[in-house]
Amino acid sequence: MKKVLYIGWIGFGNLGDELLWNVFKELNKHYNYSTKIEIVPSLPGVDINHTEEYDTVILGGGSLLLPGYMAALKQAIDLGKDVFIWGSGLDWITKEQLDIINSGQSLSLEKTFTEKDIILFRETLEKAAFVGVRGPITKKVLETFGINSEKIKLIGDPGILLNPPAVIRKKEKIAAINWGTTFNRLYGQDEAAIENALLQVSKKLIKSGYKILLYVVWGSDREASKRLYDKLNDPLNVTYDPSLYSEEELIEKLSVCSLSINFKLHANILSLAGNVPCIALGYRFKVFDLFQSLGLENLVVSTDSDTLALDIMEGIQEIELNNEKIIEQYKKRKEHFSPLIIEPIKNNFTVD
Repeated sequence: MKKVLYIGWIGFGNLGDELLWNVFKELNKHYNYSTKIEIVPSLPGVDINHTEEYDTVILGGGSLLLPGYMAALKQAIDLGKDVFIWGSGLDWITKEQLDIINSGQSLSLEKTFTEKDIILFRETLEKAAFVGVRGPITKKVLETFGINSEKIKLIGDPGILLNPPAVIRKKEKIAAINWGTTFNRLYGQDEAAIENALLQVSKKLIKSGYKILLYVVWGSDREASKRLYDKLNDPLNVTYDPSLYSEEELIEKLSVCSLSINFKLHANILSLAGNVPCIALGYRFKVFDLFQSLGLENLVVSTDSDTLALDIMEGIQEIELNNEKIIEQYKKRKEHFSPLIIEPIKNNFTVD
């Protein structure tokens, strides 16, 4: 019996992390159904720093490339365990650092990582059996740590494997808006300004004939979403749905919409999986990383913008003009990344 530890930020009710774990489970059922593999998820109570009983350790999808997780993986490697990075990404890179990366200038990460952190990353990832990361900017940052570029594989976000509903329903003139909170841990540090921009945008959309659907993907997002609903004060044209759906249920619900505007990262993947183009609120590094991997970076608006409402409206105009092209681009990237995401699981976590 091969015993595998899956490390993810799971068991906390956040749909993005939970759906990544669900994708992992389903792939294993499909490809490893006839083999004797026991998978243990890192639910609360599972100590990821004690890996003696496991044969393989997987750092799953999510923004998990952090020193704490690297230390756990390093311990596993030192015990002779196989370690796989499966679509993980970085996140806590400052906006200033992100702009430097995108401009092609040399980068210093002293504000984010200590020299000790960088050495830990380098020693861990160089010895990992497989390093598959979510996006191209994550790959660039890891390369600045001195990690061999060929070691780092760009495999995309595993959420891209989610499928559209079996029955395609007719689109309606509905704009879905995912709003919530990160407790101001975001570019611009001003959630009130973002909420005000969404208020302005929603009113403009209603005037142009849209209905608004406010939805959440995490319980802690309900308060902010309900507050936006109350500010709009238009129950005829605005629906607030506080329900926490499964990924399949939410894709189905979004699939009738014409567009979406999303705060949380995987709300965008759920929208695109339902063939609904989206505007991503670029609140942290991970959003820019994901959308660069999809070739849809023009649909990200940075939350530190002084013209956020205008930026969102320009993005909506882009969607209205190029709806089908956006979805086709997403499908092309899905076709490209899918076999790369599946490969380590299909190969039963073995490396040639």
